[in-house]
This record gives sequence, C-alpha cells and structure tokens, in this order.
Amino acid sequence: MKIIHIDTEKTWRGGEQQLLYLVKGLKERGQDSSVVCQPGSPLEDVVKKAGIDAIPIKMSGEIDLLAAWKISRLLRHNKYDIMHAHTSHAHFIGLLSRLFGKVKAMVVSRRVDFPIKSRFKYNAFDVRYIAVSEAIKKVMIDGGVASEKISVVRSCIDLRKFDTAVISDVRAEFGIKKDAILVGNIAHMADHKGQIYLVRTADIVRKKYPDVRFIIVGDGELRNNLESEAQKLGLNKSLIFTGFRKDVVNFLAAIDIFAFPSHLEGLGTSLLDAMAMRKPIVSTTAGGIPEVVENGVHGILVPPKDPESFADAITRLIENPEVRLRYGITGRELVEEKFTIDKLVEGTLSIYKKILS
Repeated sequence: MKIIHIDTEKTWRGGEQQLLYLVKGLKERGQDSSVVCQPGSPLEDVVKKAGIDAIPIKMSGEIDLLAAWKISRLLRHNKYDIMHAHTSHAHFIGLLSRLFGKVKAMVVSRRVDFPIKSRFKYNAFDVRYIAVSEAIKKVMIDGGVASEKISVVRSCIDLRKFDTAVISDVRAEFGIKKDAILVGNIAHMADHKGQIYLVRTADIVRKKYPDVRFIIVGDGELRNNLESEAQKLGLNKSLIFTGFRKDVVNFLAAIDIFAFPSHLEGLGTSLLDAMAMRKPIVSTTAGGIPEVVENGVHGILVPPKDPESFADAITRLIENPEVRLRYGITGRELVEEKFTIDKLVEGTLSIYKKILS
C-alpha cells in the first residue's frame, strides 16, 4: 500500500507527533509512506531521520493552487492508494489536488472540536474522516458530515520515551523548593487552551497556600497577554513561564499536579503524557477530555472557564496526597491499555484497508 500524507504546519505540535508515530508504525508493517510537509519544518527533519520519504512543498493557506498542482503531479507519477490529510489546510489542498490528479481514496484526520465552518469542504468528493475522539465525531455530525463517513481512532503516546528518559532537576533550574507543591501545564498558548483561567486560578490558590508554585511550559500567540495578567495579579513569585522547551519529560517529572484548563479540546495528548508519568489531573469537561480522564478516577474535572472550581479541585489534591498517588496510578494503567502507538497504527491501517476494499 502506498500512502501520501500531507501536513501544512510550520511548527511542531501534537498533530505532527501523531503523524510521526503513524508513518513509523506503517513502515514497520511494510507500508510505503511519503510525507508532504513545509520546507525546513521540524516535521521534514524528523521524517527524514526516520528513513521515510519527505517531500518539501511550500503550502500557503488552504487555497494554494500551486501547491495543489505540485501534489497532483505526485499523484499522477506515483500512483498512491491513499491520500491522508492531517491538517485543515491540508484537507482543502488535498481536495484541490484531486482536480488535477487521481488517488484511489482520501482520508482526513480531524483533531479539534471547533464547529464545522464549510459543509461543502467536508462533503466534497468521497472522503473518509478519522476523528481522535467521540466528541469530535459528534461535532462533525452536527456540522453536516454523515456519521458513516467518520471513524474514531484516538491519539496515542510513546510510553518508552517516558520510561527511558534521563530526568534532570528543573526545580533547581527555576528555584523551586523540593518540598513545594508544583502545579504544571504544558500546552501551546492559544485561547482554546484556557491558560488565562489557570493564571486566575493561581491567584486564588496562592491566597490559601502561598508556598504552592505554578508553572506553564510552552509558547504561543497569547504568551504576552498571559504574562501581563500574571503581573497584574502580582504572581511574580507564584507563577513561572518557561517558554518553549523540548525537555517536557523533566517538567512532568517535577510537577505534583497536572492542570489542563482547555475550553475546546479534541482529546489532549498532553493529558496522556502526564498520565504516563503517573500525575493526577485537574482539567475540564470540554470536548474529548472526559474520554481520557474519568472524574474521580484519574483526576478531577470541572466546568470550563471557571477558575473558582478549578482552584477548588487543585486545593483538594494539595490536601490529599494519597488521592494524588491513586489518580496517578490509575492514569498510567489507562494509557497502557488504550492509548498506545499500536492502537493508533492498527486502527488507521484498518480504515485504509476497508475503504480500498
């Protein structure tokens, strides 16, 4: 089977990690993948290092006729069985490329639970969709996509990278005492990730527990806004912004509670990472999060955009170390059972085979 994957992102985020897991797993199973990606992107680099064909094509927006024409030439010359688009812009560029070139079948992965904006886009050609959660599948059905065209294959994590990681002491790097409770968040700083509510939560919690520390790992378009809000609330000593870091395992090892305040979320692979490191979760009921975190089993879920409830949940875990330990153990058990790379690869491969048959 020959598959051409398309990803339009210039940066490295969760979707690109999932794509890498998928193409490496397909390669191990004897399937031939090529990845169309942005020139000079992190994805191009890691795909090449994995020994998989990377095809750099500049893609600007979703209505990029030149990029679509270049991809259509690949379709004509290489006779791919499956075209798999992994981003929203890749979806439309892939559709355009089919006007000039042929492929037996097209698959589109959808990882976000934003409402569907274009019914035409989602009903053009015969396309099968892979949603990473049941919540996203529901959003797609509500947006006019036929349920029989949607399959659910959940995101995964590589447990080996957590079990073999060499952990360094980031608490020492940031001047955090060893016995201080540390609440951490790791995510891109975008509105739907809800970090503004975590900043306000930190302000509430520190009034009762002044020694508790909060840390937000990541970068993004809202970083300046978040730092300004923290400064306005006088959180200079309580809340740390690290910026983008590659050593997220170190931060997961250092924290006591993982906080994930998203108000729109397809699934949340950062949650899986934290659970793999046996960390208790405080998150929201948004999107696909309840499909990962069961309230009272792996952590505590509260309504989105509610700093008071979020602070109350964090306080309860601060005061109950034995509950934190129990949630961490059950979280690890869950990811070992349901969120492995094998499940992602086998689930996707079965969809490929089904639509080709």
